[in-house]
Amino acid sequence: MDISVVVPVYNSEDSLDELFKRLNEVFNMEGLAYELILINDNSKDNSYKIMQQLHEHDSRVKIINLMRNFGQHNAIMCGFNYAIGEYIITMDDDLQNPPEEIPVMLKKIKEGYDVVIGKPVEKKHAAYRNFGSFIIGKSFERIFKKPKLLKMSSFRILHKSVVGNIIESKTPNPMIDALILSNTLNICNVDVRHDDRKFGRSGYSISKSVQLAFNLLINYSTIPLRLITYNGFFFSLIGLVIALYVIIGKLFGVINMAGWTSIIALISIFSGLILMSFGIVGEYLGRIIGEVSNYKQYVIRESSYEKESRKE
Repeated sequence: MDISVVVPVYNSEDSLDELFKRLNEVFNMEGLAYELILINDNSKDNSYKIMQQLHEHDSRVKIINLMRNFGQHNAIMCGFNYAIGEYIITMDDDLQNPPEEIPVMLKKIKEGYDVVIGKPVEKKHAAYRNFGSFIIGKSFERIFKKPKLLKMSSFRILHKSVVGNIIESKTPNPMIDALILSNTLNICNVDVRHDDRKFGRSGYSISKSVQLAFNLLINYSTIPLRLITYNGFFFSLIGLVIALYVIIGKLFGVINMAGWTSIIALISIFSGLILMSFGIVGEYLGRIIGEVSNYKQYVIRESSYEKESRKE
């Protein structure tokens, strides 16, 4: 098998037929053997029914139906565990990643790179998503020493050796870009087209973008814990300065009566910081419990792999 294409699917009943048709045309033109792995992440429309029809029409289409919505990154991890191609491609299900750009990426990775990431010449995402991508990119630079000019995206091609290392991670909160950067920096970009979304609306909301950034910080860094330490040190200094001010004021008779307003304000600030600190530490503890309790990355309801094994 030359290529495995892994596509997480969520509410994309209108785009799946065209996606398969265009992928098939590209690989037939290139003369490459391929498989298309579609992972249904608990879609609310008829996406899984369309996936079943595609599988019945062409056995190269492999389908997996998850028990609940685990998220894009977990669905991709599921696909990685079944991919058998020499190279593994990930792409979105909404046709914004044009299949016709795959040969360019494939040619580049054969130059010796571990991963090649499609960099949109012009992104067609909403402004908040572009801003979220910028923030996450800066976080990658800080946490994983990502080169500043390297841009991450969901349209990528990976060598099977990298995917083999990635699937060793069993965290219930995976982030594909983070796992790639923690395994290799032998990565490059190629310019690709980024099309307008043809059907429906993006499943990514502002809250999901924030959650993604939060998962990155909590799962792959100790930055929030360091911020707690820095805040504690900073406000301890403020408390010391205030205490010295009060003591000196009392000694020289400048302060005659306690300032109740300032006391209440300080108590509110410190109480808020303490609660926030407890929340961050609690989040880390919760993630640790999830890791040691072997929470699942994904749970499969049914798949074409099971049906094929029964036939054998």
